[in-house]
Amino acid sequence: MEPARRVWRTISSLFAVAVVLVTVWAAGALLSPIPPLTAEVVDIDTSALEQGATSIVLPESGASAVALPTGDPVTAGGEEPVPIAGITKLVLALVAIEQTQLEPGRGGPTVTIDAADVQRQRGLEASGVRIVPVSNGQTWTTRDLLAATVIGSGNNSAELLAEAAFGSVEAYVEQAATWLTANGMPDTTIVDATGLNRANVATARDLGVLAQRIAAQPTLAGLLRERPQSAVGQRFDDNAAVAADLGALGAANSYTDAAGVCQLLFVPVGDVLAGAVVVGQPGYDAANAAVAALVPSLQEGLQPVPVVEVGDVVGELRSDWGRAVDLIALESATILSLDATEVEARIEVAERRSVLSGTSIGRLEIETASGTQSVRVETAGAIGEPGIAWRFADPLTVLDRWLD
Repeated sequence: MEPARRVWRTISSLFAVAVVLVTVWAAGALLSPIPPLTAEVVDIDTSALEQGATSIVLPESGASAVALPTGDPVTAGGEEPVPIAGITKLVLALVAIEQTQLEPGRGGPTVTIDAADVQRQRGLEASGVRIVPVSNGQTWTTRDLLAATVIGSGNNSAELLAEAAFGSVEAYVEQAATWLTANGMPDTTIVDATGLNRANVATARDLGVLAQRIAAQPTLAGLLRERPQSAVGQRFDDNAAVAADLGALGAANSYTDAAGVCQLLFVPVGDVLAGAVVVGQPGYDAANAAVAALVPSLQEGLQPVPVVEVGDVVGELRSDWGRAVDLIALESATILSLDATEVEARIEVAERRSVLSGTSIGRLEIETASGTQSVRVETAGAIGEPGIAWRFADPLTVLDRWLD
């Protein structure tokens, strides 16, 4: 009988332990934390952006770029630095505006023309390059010189602007190198204020970035829109005009033997200015033909594209216990981009473990190079808390819920 009692005691002890373990497991299952619902975004259709970007007509010769105010420029042609002729003056304009802190509508610091300035003008004129006439004793503001340099493409006014803002052309060249590095144009070299020297070079990509900096500079962008053709009573031609009949705003339109024809212009697209650059064109006929094809393709290919409409399914809300409901956009979203790969989307939702149908639960965040758009989303169905069957999952699952 003694052995039988020992066996019975052992069985009773094991049974008691099993009851305790089952009780602990049951309590743990019933009281274990419920994991929050998770959201997953669906793919956003950006095919219209891809079609728009591929429809842009860039010239086969030379090098070219187009750029929105933000994001990477789209380039074509050669990738090495090439001479940029009068586009050099636009670097001067930006650096001088920053140096003098010239605000829109202000004249800025002044300079008085002396005999040496007039003599230098005569030398440049004799060499056959563009000048804007100045006279001994005249007083020119920084804005006057800026207009004469950019709109009039005056080489003498460019040197006067560099001297007025920096004290000398040499000092300007040194400052320009620092500015170019700080502003994302590492492959651009500036050696003078005018662009007459063939050593003024840049890549198409850097020139696209330059266009972005111009569009973002209110003083210079405003000047390109106003297009003044006189200063200090002196009239000059709009030598920066490019494809004005197509609605473009020309910023540079120049030629040197080393650079060929180099043009930089802006095409208004919605509320932004899309920059376009063509350099190394063999002549004005070729350059103008390239721009005549490029500008309409920008106007058509860069239209703002709706990527989300009200009522679109933009995501899914899921539970660990096998329930899922669609997330519906309550607002629309329209974006403007040159590159569909720059568009990223994610859904941010408030932490919940159950949800009713039609609940505004969070937002779809659409990130592009130009910023983030936020779209409210709501649930298309309900998700209740899990039932007993799910709660009494296997012990490892229950333990995992506690550990999470």
